[in-house]
Amino acid sequence: MIKLYTRKLCAECASTKLYLKAKRVPYEEVSLDQNPALFDQFKKEGKARTPIVTSSVGDWLGFSPKKLGEYVRSQQK
Repeated sequence: MIKLYTRKLCAECASTKLYLKAKRVPYEEVSLDQNPALFDQFKKEGKARTPIVTSSVGDWLGFSPKKLGEYVRSQQK
């Protein structure tokens, strides 16, 4: 399953969730607003941009239609 680490006022997070909902792809969401220590850890790793996405086709930062498309296609097999 794809996992999204999101923040409340993040346009790219909202776009990623809308994309997945439109494709009817389930996802797990973890709020970094509710887990500031986790966000601090990500920032120490150089991952300050959200959403932080982990999936079976790789991990990435931000809204990436290309990577999301790869993930959706991988789930249709």
